[in-house]
Amino acid sequence: MFNLELANAVQSYATLMFPLAEGDLERTWIWKDHDEEGIRFSYFVTIQELRRLAVELSSDLGPLTQAQQILGQYHAQYLDLQAAVFGISEEQAERPPAQGEWQVRRVYSHILGAEIGFSTVVRYALERHRAGTWSPARPSDADEIRITGMSEEQYEGLMDGPFHRMLGFHRDFHPRILDEFSKITDQELDLPSTFWEETRFPIRHRLHRFEAHILQHTVQIDKTLVAVNGAPRETNRLNRYLFAALAGVEATLIGPPATQAKCTELAVAIQARTKEIQEILA
Repeated sequence: MFNLELANAVQSYATLMFPLAEGDLERTWIWKDHDEEGIRFSYFVTIQELRRLAVELSSDLGPLTQAQQILGQYHAQYLDLQAAVFGISEEQAERPPAQGEWQVRRVYSHILGAEIGFSTVVRYALERHRAGTWSPARPSDADEIRITGMSEEQYEGLMDGPFHRMLGFHRDFHPRILDEFSKITDQELDLPSTFWEETRFPIRHRLHRFEAHILQHTVQIDKTLVAVNGAPRETNRLNRYLFAALAGVEATLIGPPATQAKCTELAVAIQARTKEIQEILA
């Protein structure tokens, strides 16, 4: 679905830039006629290129289904969450902002657990509706194990495990959800589903909850990190915009297979830029 070369190129660029102090950002870097803004300006060049690519791909590929558009919104918030926790250590993830309050690892565990729950609800509803056997009953424990592919012990081990393991699981889990749910039709979005509530919300609501729930707790993580680490540095802030621009590109690719030559071309350009800046810093 996504272009891994482009995603990896952006990730490598962000990793190089993340530890830089403001003095490093001001070191000389020239792009075409721009020779006064320094290395910092490479962020804005890269973000602009990603934004341009998103517009071009959107025009090339045409309209997405409603489910694909909803998933694009969710993907943007997922990448903002990844930018929020970018570069934090296990020790930082375990440090609570105050006595009795959740640390970043605990918040992330809550986010991940909710997403596994949301996906189970949607999968179960679709399975039953498509088979013509839907009822308002909640999925059984056996159904949940079957759908998630995890026993209760495996689930608890993930939720109570180290921060880096949750990040790795989420990186694998997230694109599978996008690919699977991108095939939901507009008509299926309005079919009812059952979770813990008495209200049988439509599947449309469940898909929107992915984004809304991450947003809610990304704000919580932001507040926690300010309490633990102080105000975000400039590169923290710039990486948020960088990842948002990447999300704009990838949102256009949630749907039918499409040529990704333009993504690969930009990936090569970002890789070359990263190497150039790395040599300047060295």
